Amino acid sequence: MVSTGELEIFRHSLKSVVEEMGVTLQRTAYSTNIKIRRDHTCALFDSQLRHVAQHDLAPQHIGSLVSVVPRNVRALERDLEPGDGILINDPYKGAVHLPDVMLISPLFHEGEIVGYAANSAHHVDIGGGTPGGIPNDSTELYAEGLVIPGVRAVSDWAYDEDVLSLILRNVREPSMRRGDYQAQLGANRIGEERFTELCDRYGLDSVNENLDALLDYTERRVRAAISDLPDGTYTAADEMDGDGLTDDPVLLELAIEIDGDEITLDFTGTAEQNRGPLNCTPAMAFAGAMAVVMAFIGGDLPKNDGFYRPLETITPEGTMVNPTDDAPVAGGWEIAMRAGDLVTKAMADAVPEETIAATKGIVCNIAYGGRDPRDDEKYVYYETVAGGYGARAEKDGMDAVQTHFQNTANSPIEELEAEIPVYVRRYELVRDSEGAGRQRGGLGVRRDYEFYGEEATFSLLTDRTRSAPWGLFGGHSASPSRFLRNPGTDHEEVLASKSTTELDPGEVVSVRTPGGGGYGDPTERDPEAVVADVRDGKVSRGKARDVYGVVLDDGELDAGATRERRAALRTDPESESEVEVEGGDGGADGPSDDAGDDGGDR
Repeated sequence: MVSTGELEIFRHSLKSVVEEMGVTLQRTAYSTNIKIRRDHTCALFDSQLRHVAQHDLAPQHIGSLVSVVPRNVRALERDLEPGDGILINDPYKGAVHLPDVMLISPLFHEGEIVGYAANSAHHVDIGGGTPGGIPNDSTELYAEGLVIPGVRAVSDWAYDEDVLSLILRNVREPSMRRGDYQAQLGANRIGEERFTELCDRYGLDSVNENLDALLDYTERRVRAAISDLPDGTYTAADEMDGDGLTDDPVLLELAIEIDGDEITLDFTGTAEQNRGPLNCTPAMAFAGAMAVVMAFIGGDLPKNDGFYRPLETITPEGTMVNPTDDAPVAGGWEIAMRAGDLVTKAMADAVPEETIAATKGIVCNIAYGGRDPRDDEKYVYYETVAGGYGARAEKDGMDAVQTHFQNTANSPIEELEAEIPVYVRRYELVRDSEGAGRQRGGLGVRRDYEFYGEEATFSLLTDRTRSAPWGLFGGHSASPSRFLRNPGTDHEEVLASKSTTELDPGEVVSVRTPGGGGYGDPTERDPEAVVADVRDGKVSRGKARDVYGVVLDDGELDAGATRERRAALRTDPESESEVEVEGGDGGADGPSDDAGDDGGDR
């Protein structure tokens, strides 16, 4: 029998393997999306195809790896040789959207398969009609890029050049894509070296014994944590913007059933699959919800096959969380992100002191491409933009972060401007975008891009322009997202959340992400905290007075006027004035946020 101490040492030995795999992938990748934003994940599976360890950077990819590896390896494992590698991104074989390409490698020890190393990396381009792999108007999977169905692309730790050449001929900027594929291969090779060393150190029988013990131990801890939650069925729903082809809102529903030491996540009631790209695979829905469930159950628990045993996810076939017939899925992570918010909303009835209000609720996929006048080469870039986190019982929501499963870094301006022909004219918090509350939500982000030199294609595949991130227990909703072309000019144009725009040189696109919802009555917020937010430029004086009931006199708290104002708000909530959120410098008692949108200083 394995002791607890021995098991912890073994668990962290496994974790060190996937962490070194992740560092290898990140440091050898070519694209900013991987080497800076860290949009990748690594994992280990044992010889029985059980998930045994994961790299914690990007939880969204774990949903696909857990789904893809067992399903697709079983069809090939008898024929696999040392140094082989399988490439796959097919959403209808357990994967997610096409830019997330997975590489799976068998791990051999003394001539026997003892496990599998796997990684997933978001490639900045996978082909398709628009740069970045996020078409807003696709009606079938084939329009979204190259589909890799699970092919043996690696032999003896080297890519089959014919296979790799076929892939690279179908993408933009192939030299950078080649570098990222090579980085994935290097990560899995490190996985083999380190896992083989583990087998040498412990002996294969001992490794298998420890794996069995680790998974059983994880299951026991997860079941114990679930048992601490109150039994019941808790529900939540929200509407998303149209599917890219129509503006009709679509419904996402979730019911969470807690029964003893088991949890069922049921998406029954969700809208039928869309004709446009707002669909997600079961792996995406699983990842979006599971990342938040993990937070409720306990962040310190190991993440492996044992964790998932007490959990069931139901995604009815033919709905937008389980589409059929090669329907498009490019916008699937937007659904998965909202699924995470629905978990926190549903759990508000079960554990009100432990949940949070809605986050920004979007991944905010944006991509752009064109020809770089500096070297006359084509370029393509993909990123996601941060926003506000939801407030909780004792803490404000965080400003300008990637929420829930994303956990990716914000693209630095310096890296972006060095790599492609763009100026980031503004990069700042959106004042008054937070959901007011006793604890306020986090603030959204404004990021303005000016493309120079030649025409550029700018694509949005996101959401939340209509339904605002909700507050809880009296907390207010945050501002929704806004997307503008040439803001603050006579040619200002509102862009849809799912759109592709052809830009002339010198034109500007402004991306403004949602804040996070508030928690509790805003008039119960510590007045000094409101004053601090005003001084920091996060909340306008007008919103402080009209929503929080805090009055400032020459920048200082006016305690008497504040008591009177709060009493009036509590007596007559209708006396609140509406505060318009424009972004940057907007809000009541503030100058227009669009001053300087002609390309002035950042």
